[in-house]
Amino acid sequence: MEYHLVLEKYKNLCYSSLGKEYLDSLHPYNVDAQQELSYVAELCDFVRANGYPSSDAFIDVRHILQKVADGLLVDGEEFILLLRFLIGVKSLKEIFKTQRLLTLQNSVTNLVLKIGNYDEIIERIKQVIDENGKIKDSASLLLKNIRNEYAETLREIRKRVERFISQHQNLLQEATYTIKNDRYVLPIKANERGRLKGIVHGSSSSGSTLYFEPEELIPLNDKLRILTEEEAKEVARILRELTSKVFDRLQSLLGDIEVLKRLDGLFAKTRYVIEKGAQIIIPGGNYLKLSKAKHPLIPEDKVVPIDIELPTDKLGIVITGPNTGGKTVSLKTIALSIILARSGFPVLAGESSRIPDYDVYVDIGDSQNILENLSTFSGHIVNIVRALKLADENSIVLIDELGSGTDPYEGSAIALGIIEELIARRIKFIVTTHLTPVKLYSMSHDKLITASMEFDPETLSPKYRILMNIPGASHAFEIAQKYGLDESILQRAKEHLDEEHVRIDELIKSLNKHISELEERKRELENTLREYQRQKREFEEKYKLLKIKKMEEFDRELREVYKDIQKAKRDLQITLQSKNTESEQLIKKRLKEIEGEVKHIEEVQEKLEKVFYETALSEEEKTIGVGDYVKLIDGTAVGKVVDVKGSKVIVDFNGIKLEVKPEKLKRVATQTVVTSGSSQSKTEITNEKRIPTKVYSSPLTKNEIDVRGMTVEEAVEKIDEFIDQLLMSDFTTGYIIHGKGTGKLATGIWSYLRHDKRIKNYRFGRPDEGGVGVTVIEI
Repeated sequence: MEYHLVLEKYKNLCYSSLGKEYLDSLHPYNVDAQQELSYVAELCDFVRANGYPSSDAFIDVRHILQKVADGLLVDGEEFILLLRFLIGVKSLKEIFKTQRLLTLQNSVTNLVLKIGNYDEIIERIKQVIDENGKIKDSASLLLKNIRNEYAETLREIRKRVERFISQHQNLLQEATYTIKNDRYVLPIKANERGRLKGIVHGSSSSGSTLYFEPEELIPLNDKLRILTEEEAKEVARILRELTSKVFDRLQSLLGDIEVLKRLDGLFAKTRYVIEKGAQIIIPGGNYLKLSKAKHPLIPEDKVVPIDIELPTDKLGIVITGPNTGGKTVSLKTIALSIILARSGFPVLAGESSRIPDYDVYVDIGDSQNILENLSTFSGHIVNIVRALKLADENSIVLIDELGSGTDPYEGSAIALGIIEELIARRIKFIVTTHLTPVKLYSMSHDKLITASMEFDPETLSPKYRILMNIPGASHAFEIAQKYGLDESILQRAKEHLDEEHVRIDELIKSLNKHISELEERKRELENTLREYQRQKREFEEKYKLLKIKKMEEFDRELREVYKDIQKAKRDLQITLQSKNTESEQLIKKRLKEIEGEVKHIEEVQEKLEKVFYETALSEEEKTIGVGDYVKLIDGTAVGKVVDVKGSKVIVDFNGIKLEVKPEKLKRVATQTVVTSGSSQSKTEITNEKRIPTKVYSSPLTKNEIDVRGMTVEEAVEKIDEFIDQLLMSDFTTGYIIHGKGTGKLATGIWSYLRHDKRIKNYRFGRPDEGGVGVTVIEI
């Protein structure tokens, strides 16, 4: 199965040993696959929006915490590593704090936000230890005094050394000093020892030089040693105090590391999804369908995806085909996909894949075991017996080369007996075989599906793809001929085949060839369709972005117009205060200009609403004809289009007929009974004369507000209060959900935001934030 090798692929994507340990611990019987894969899906959205977090939050500091637990002193360099870790954790929490998933109880965001606050430890480490892991002079007053005194003593020693050298230069081997046994000494000539008072601390290898401590340096060297010891004691005290702070939070740290261990593993799975194109498939039900499934260990440029399907009304699949055709790899791919999904891992398969929540029992490969005196056949039987003993209706049994390793006649009988036992006990299974009786049995049984490995008869080479509902030929004669077996031998061999066998084999080969050609054509068409769909999505996305860009351009234009109006107001005030006799004419001129600006605003506002309408509704909703049921986008009443009159349509609302522009309507599928809703006012909302009031409200628990269904006035009132709460919260970003509709509500909200000085910036949401149905504000 090579499961451990597959697991290494995921582990290599972890930040540290923490995640690797977590992934090693997962298997189908100890993990909630649904929760695990839901977390991975959430992190995929997180990474696409924010990128991957720093690796510092996942540094393995357990060896440091073990020292703390054992009562040992943590040194400066270890504290710097711990500091990096704690700052990384803090940064990770801050990134997740901005996520809109904050309100979901069962989410990765809440998992991360439950991690403890270690600001006190972070600040204390920063105060005490420098970036090189050394204790700062400012760590304590005593340490500062000791180091100042040490520096002063050192200066005095060097001063006296220089004086000694200048006075006794003729007695020295060199005009310098050195350090022996942590004491400052000078190299003097051995034959001059009697002329000086002091202590000899050693000699050179030749004996010609003595390392001499002059009498006047002895008390200073003694003082230096005492200060060094005092410094070491104070440093140890400071480190002990810092270690004690960590000890106080030890249990919290160890618990949070378990969360980070899991998070590291989850991010590795997320990388696997994003970088490898894997799918998140939550196992469930009893329907197995693998679409474009790939073996994780085969390189991307060589792997051939397989498609296989075992519906709920079928019990087994029998796969046939030539050797080296890919049967064994296909079985391993199926087994790994199920086991990985059940263990909470994303799998290399297509979006339409479905994986049942089954226990998996496999017999794949050569089971020969010399130590246990088992032949290949015996080894297979031992594995199959174990599978039959443990498997039930919630299991799937995968057997490679069923009935092989012994006499084909007896092997076929045993294989059929095993298949019948599996069918009788309603155990799902997939087996591969070369045996013709097994092949024929599967073709005639209504609970079994026959499949084969695709083979190119022209090149005599396998294509490694599975053909469903088609039996496979072994192609033994063709392969033997390809590899050089003499033609005369092959002819004699064919004489030993009965006519019925030859006829069936030729029929299967012909069918295989025809199906293979159809499959190739199908793949070409699917590739063409995928390319068309990709181009269509790309075009629609670009078209939508262009429309949103146009709307934002209109908004910028409105802002400029408002600035011009404000300037015009100021000019009028200046003119009114002027005594110039021509002021009346000037006032009339400016009033005319303002009227033009207001008209321009109305035109831009109308364009904005029109573009919003085109962006918000699908083509199907905008296509309206006689007989269609429609409703006003701003209302809820449903009517029927009875006629078209010029650029308008006649709509019958329960006996009341109205002429309406098509862009004010939205086509609906069926008529529904609804209550009428209020229309939104066209009054432009500004906050120029709004008197601020202080509102005392509960803390903001989520950074979004839903104003759908409200009038502009109602929405603005709620948004105003929401912005106040946002300012008093830890959030810097807010989400206003106004829906799409005609765009009047969004336009009114933008008109309000345009004048609100509390708002730093605003924009439509990205696709993952709700698109043009959401306005994102920054305060």
